[in-house]
Amino acid sequence: MATNIIIPDTIIKKLNNLPKEVRIKFWEQIERLTTNPSHPSLTNEKLKDTDHWAFSITMNYRATYIRGKIGFIITAIGTHKEVLGT
Repeated sequence: MATNIIIPDTIIKKLNNLPKEVRIKFWEQIERLTTNPSHPSLTNEKLKDTDHWAFSITMNYRATYIRGKIGFIITAIGTHKEVLGT
């Protein structure tokens, strides 16, 4: 079930500033997202009252995305607090 992943330049810049182990795990999770969005390690969840979804990168880092017609569009990446505000 491969699908397109769109990662805006602003997200790439933020990703490049994260620790190496987080960057590596992000790309592993992207692979899982494209092949099996229900994979347990993603802890994939729909964000309440929005059209955004979030998945886990590590215990402390999350990413959000929108499910568009052409694929998944990554909208944010960072710590749980930075991305989800909690």
